[in-house]
Amino acid sequence: MKGFKTIRIAAAVSLIALFVWLSIRYFSYSLFLEGLTNLIRSPFLLLFMFFGYLSAFFLRALGWQMYLSKNINFRHYLYGLFYSLLVNHLLPVKAGDLMRIGYLSSIKTDTGKTEIMESVVVMRIFDLIVLGAAAIGFGSFIGISLAPDYFYVFVVIIFTGILLLYLLRKKIPFLDRISKNLFCILLSARSIVILLVISLSWILEAAVVYGTLLSFSETAGVWESIWVNSITIAGQVFHFTPGGAGTYEATMSSALIAAGITPAVALQAAIISHLFKFVFSYLAGAFTIVRAPISFKELWLSLKQKKEVNQT
Repeated sequence: MKGFKTIRIAAAVSLIALFVWLSIRYFSYSLFLEGLTNLIRSPFLLLFMFFGYLSAFFLRALGWQMYLSKNINFRHYLYGLFYSLLVNHLLPVKAGDLMRIGYLSSIKTDTGKTEIMESVVVMRIFDLIVLGAAAIGFGSFIGISLAPDYFYVFVVIIFTGILLLYLLRKKIPFLDRISKNLFCILLSARSIVILLVISLSWILEAAVVYGTLLSFSETAGVWESIWVNSITIAGQVFHFTPGGAGTYEATMSSALIAAGITPAVALQAAIISHLFKFVFSYLAGAFTIVRAPISFKELWLSLKQKKEVNQT
């Protein structure tokens, strides 16, 4: 884990440095203001982005409910995701998943905290599988030259990771518990439905990228937007600042440039799309706090539980 943490920090610092370099070279206040003004003056475009992004969370909540338990009301899964989004955009570390666990554990349910924690881990694994497949698949489709070369590498990494998880499950109790559920769900027909639901959710999230590019009057392609969104979100594994500020822009700008967008527009579009997500996260978070408040005690308990599990 220490080795991965070192790699993660090094990658995050590199992305921050790339963002600084891109900003020095390509940031244009006038171009930024033009794109932002065009977006604000296009209510239908804003609504398209808003409902696309909102629908993505509804589908992720549905996938989570399908995996964990239908006895828990759907709205609680959605609130958990909104809390996760808010915390990730407030803190310099990805603590949102802990908030998901803490919130769902705080409601009265027959589902245990261990099951909830495992469901969050498994859903994250599903997210990575979908994002990786989308990045490679759509990259190949739109002609990104590196994508076909890395498709087989991605497949090998995924199956190697699953195999290692299976082989090591007896040595690490937490892995043993997760592996039982993971292999059970992967070998079931239900997994296909869940993966399709999650896949559709990430496709809908690409509405933010697509809409932002349209505000610059770019010839935005749907497939390119889906690919850029997949690359950008996958890059948030190296989340290092609140909301991944800097790493998000560096990853998205690079992906947009690779997709044929000019560097200056790519950078401004990345900044504006991230600004949109920040505003959305605060609005969704405020709504959730009012509708389903959670105490800091519950959050502390979820953090404590996470620490204890990691030490087992």
